[in-house]
Amino acid sequence: MKLSREKVLHISHLILGHLDKDDGVEYWDEPQEIRQTIVKIIMDEMRNDEAIDVLVRRKLESQKKGIVEGSDEWDVLYRKYYEEEVARHRKVMP
Repeated sequence: MKLSREKVLHISHLILGHLDKDDGVEYWDEPQEIRQTIVKIIMDEMRNDEAIDVLVRRKLESQKKGIVEGSDEWDVLYRKYYEEEVARHRKVMP
């Protein structure tokens, strides 16, 4: 799912609001720095998700048997390949 920058900023404000309300959370950076870090993390995750989506779609397109996008078979294989790619990327990332 692709989120607009405005939505990501809104989510960062919501997250920081929840952190502010939680007595168990302390932070020493400025709130703006915290929000920027949250935005960066979300944007990075969306970029990773898009890259994985491209890999999975290429894998599906390379199948000898033509699989129609939106079919049950396509959906099952997409989820399977997506999960495999996510697991593979987690092993590579620290």
